[in-house]
Amino acid sequence: MLCLGVVRQELLIRGDRRSKKLAVLFDSGASRSLIRSDVAVELCTPRKLLVPREFVAANGNRVVCSYFCELAVEIGGREVGVEAFLVDKLPVPIIFGALDMEAYRIKLDLAREALDLTEFTGYMLAV
Repeated sequence: MLCLGVVRQELLIRGDRRSKKLAVLFDSGASRSLIRSDVAVELCTPRKLLVPREFVAANGNRVVCSYFCELAVEIGGREVGVEAFLVDKLPVPIIFGALDMEAYRIKLDLAREALDLTEFTGYMLAV
């Protein structure tokens, strides 16, 4: 999987079943947020999509997602909501995608391998 810009952080993730600290990959090359299926069923109750979504990975492989889950992710002392699509094979438990980063005004500081939260307010922009 090609990653344009990535930052890894260990964050508290909360679903309707339980909370857990997990490695989250903030990936500017991934448009949507994804969660590995085995992790999703541990944290939350997956919901069936009305229409399955088909994604193309950077390596050209196609992935069809039929389920998503709602998660709360603690970032900078605030909880934000993310709808993540379930995928069977991911290099990390959760990928926080570029559209969610943009909505919450989260930037990547690649030189420091950290999140730039200077414009982060904890609420989502109406996109």
